[in-house]
Amino acid sequence: MAARFLDEAARSAFTRAIEAVENASAAEVVVAVRRRSATYRHANAVAGVLVAFAGLATMLYAAQPFQLSSILVDPFVVGLLAAATVELMPQVKRWLSPLAMRRGHVQRAARATFIERGVHNTTGRSGMLVYISWLERQVALVVDSGLARALPVGFVEGTEAELSRAMRAGGTEVARLVEALAAPMAKAMPHRDDDVNELPDAIDSDLPRSRS
Repeated sequence: MAARFLDEAARSAFTRAIEAVENASAAEVVVAVRRRSATYRHANAVAGVLVAFAGLATMLYAAQPFQLSSILVDPFVVGLLAAATVELMPQVKRWLSPLAMRRGHVQRAARATFIERGVHNTTGRSGMLVYISWLERQVALVVDSGLARALPVGFVEGTEAELSRAMRAGGTEVARLVEALAAPMAKAMPHRDDDVNELPDAIDSDLPRSRS
């Protein structure tokens, strides 16, 4: 699942996208892909509590009698197992986390990554982080001040929404849309003869590599 999103084809597509944008403009692009931007432990708790209460209700109202010790212990054991199982079910964490919550976590993680990766250290303040969070199916763009002033109003927000929608189609499709940013980036901040590559082009990812 997560590995397939960033398979070898997608990795190659992102490399091409970074090169295309940087060759066409003065922007410096960094792509970071994360499995998730928060733990969402509340989803484990909600699933565990619901399963525990369902188990308790079943034992209380079932025609078959249960020992009091089983009624006291078994629902909580099943609830704990359900809570642990949610760790293997990212879609459940996504369903149990409101969009605003997921978006907030992604934005905070993206801003932290922007600083950690030194995207703010370019000479012309032309850095742009493309932060992709797989569990949330959200993409956040963090642009440095020089590039932000050159881009049209609403460009970042509109591009984020478009890239986020493309996540369902896989990493290759997201990379294709990033590559398509070359033209608007060239218009906003044209490439100069003295431009140098100030940031690493390698994809920063904590997703496992696909074996296929």
